[in-house]
Amino acid sequence: MSVDYTDSVLRVERTSPPLGVRLFGEVDLDNCAHVRSALVAQSASGTGDLYVDVSSLNFIDVAGIRTLVEAAVRIQPGRRLVLRCVSEDLCVLVRLAGWDRVPGLVLEKVKTG
Repeated sequence: MSVDYTDSVLRVERTSPPLGVRLFGEVDLDNCAHVRSALVAQSASGTGDLYVDVSSLNFIDVAGIRTLVEAAVRIQPGRRLVLRCVSEDLCVLVRLAGWDRVPGLVLEKVKTG
């Protein structure tokens, strides 16, 4: 893993394998450009699905979710953007916005015991 971006609120790490990013802290309007940048770079550096581990997120606002959805829309045909370890609350927000029907976006929920 290599750190792509870090500040007092957000840390973005590139992962490989699986190809993707891991997000720590909070994603909001002020820092979602850094998430977008890491996703674009990782998408261009490989093939296959692109994974985003959100298990270490404490908060994500609508701008942050929209950034992830836009990345799924832009991903090359035959590839998917897979959100890993998604909380039930985040799943509900994505469904309420209708983004769960976006082609190329996959939500993997947190596994509970």
